Amino acid sequence: MSNPLGKWKQKLLLQQNPLTAKSIPQTSIYSLANLLDFINRYEYIFVKHDTSGQGRGIFKVYKRNELYCFNGFSIQGDPINKCVPAIKDFHKVLHPFEKFGKLGNYIIQEGVKSLALNGLPISIRVHVQNLKGKWVIGGMYGKIGTAATIENGIVNAHRGAQVVSIDDLLSVHLKMGESDKKDAIDSLKKISITAAKVIATHFPCREYGIDFGLEPKGKPVLLEVNSTPGISGFAHIENKVIWKRIVKNRKIQNEIDS
Repeated sequence: MSNPLGKWKQKLLLQQNPLTAKSIPQTSIYSLANLLDFINRYEYIFVKHDTSGQGRGIFKVYKRNELYCFNGFSIQGDPINKCVPAIKDFHKVLHPFEKFGKLGNYIIQEGVKSLALNGLPISIRVHVQNLKGKWVIGGMYGKIGTAATIENGIVNAHRGAQVVSIDDLLSVHLKMGESDKKDAIDSLKKISITAAKVIATHFPCREYGIDFGLEPKGKPVLLEVNSTPGISGFAHIENKVIWKRIVKNRKIQNEIDS
């Protein structure tokens, strides 16, 4: 589902708060000059369409010898995996209708090494809800990419990612001890509540789905805020306790609004 807020607007809002500002990766509006700058500074980067969702319009980009390689999905959702001699060849993939004066809106983001111990890419979704004027954590879960996504680093349920409980992600797939696991969850909760408050001041919603990467030392990295979050992922977690809680909170919200 697309996010009408836009990833670049999110970045501008989130950088205004000290906690969320230090939790987001380096991000820039797309241009050829900025693209080359990021590629020269980071091992790999991500180029993302500003308003697309479900893994569409996102590419992992990196240099391999004298070639520029990109792996991901077009805005239409078609897989693309190429290496080209000139970065302008990648630019043409992003903007196929540039000659007609039509340019897509993209951002550039530094690559975050968010990996399980077996090398598969991971991410975390935190669902935040406004309940009677107070922001609460509805729930969170982990996502683990498939072997096919190791190259592009895209962790999305629409691209085959597996949904697991946050406890399984941290304890089983990252082998965290209880203390480190508690620290990671507490940090995720604090950043998520803060992000919801920041975004809500300019783009008010009743709930947000906030996506995180997790650096090797357990530090959460805020990747994106979704203003129209689905909750189907929670239905894949055993007993559906979290899913039921989110639905119950939504009913309370509806009763207050009616």
